[in-house]
Amino acid sequence: MNANDYIEISVLIPCYNSAESVDELTERLVHSMESLAIPYEIIFINDCSSDNTLQKLCELAEKHSMVSVIDLMYNVGQFRALMCGFEQTRGQYVITMDDDLQHPPEEIEKLYTHIKSRDDLDGVIGKYDSIKYSLYRNLGRKLVNKIDKWVFGKSSDLESTSFRCLKRDLVEALIQNRTRVPILGALIKKSSHRLENIMVHHNPRQHGKSNYGLNQLIRNTYDYIFNFSSIPLKFISIIGGLMASISAILTIFYLFRYFMGGIGVAGWTTVVLLLNLYSGLLLLSISIVGEYLIRILNEVNHQPRFHIRKTYGIAANDKGSL
Repeated sequence: MNANDYIEISVLIPCYNSAESVDELTERLVHSMESLAIPYEIIFINDCSSDNTLQKLCELAEKHSMVSVIDLMYNVGQFRALMCGFEQTRGQYVITMDDDLQHPPEEIEKLYTHIKSRDDLDGVIGKYDSIKYSLYRNLGRKLVNKIDKWVFGKSSDLESTSFRCLKRDLVEALIQNRTRVPILGALIKKSSHRLENIMVHHNPRQHGKSNYGLNQLIRNTYDYIFNFSSIPLKFISIIGGLMASISAILTIFYLFRYFMGGIGVAGWTTVVLLLNLYSGLLLLSISIVGEYLIRILNEVNHQPRFHIRKTYGIAANDKGSL
């Protein structure tokens, strides 16, 4: 496919240890996209898989001219892999989806048709009719929606999922973000207010186990809060002000008792409790400020977010990093 050929839809899929699902996923994708009768491309990003995912993807790229593969040098995670893929897409609309067949390729038409008919929208986000995730992942999704409301002032009715259709202008805006730890759902909401959910089907996982363990979900939620919000700093500011007020009140109270002769022996228990309380708050404040400083340091060091080892079936440089 010539690099100058017009592309209507780019389908972008990060892959990690998905050798069991990519064959079926690709065949269903090709069938679904061919039924739309529009120019398209499918880009897989191999996020340094430890199984034979890359081999499978290369075979698919040889079999289908519209399939391209980006092989990353080291594992960067879903969000940075997608940011890498965005820079390689040429479509006027970009679909992002998972590699595990939980996002049915047949639902792409629904996302594309909806956004195509709405000039007032920059992106359409799939909202699952029935969720097939584990309990802790569902709880994590609800927490993220609450954080959205606090941080961005968004309605909690607008749900974030990884099954999306984004217009080219929004994709270009996302590419301009150079943060080392991109949280894609938050970046999308920060870049545009013209977003909408549309109901899509969600399948149960067919192969293996999810790569999103509890630790990964906690880490992503942690990044979400610290990278896009000053809520922790506001929290310690409020608590600090409250504790200072209480301290002033207690100081006046004990001075009054002292001058009135109401204190014979210093209150050992009171001193210990106050010391523990203020020491704990001080350490909490230092840890929160330290977390922000670590993230600032990581950003100013300009460490690369990803490095492309090689590309297959794509009109791009063989190597690159950003």
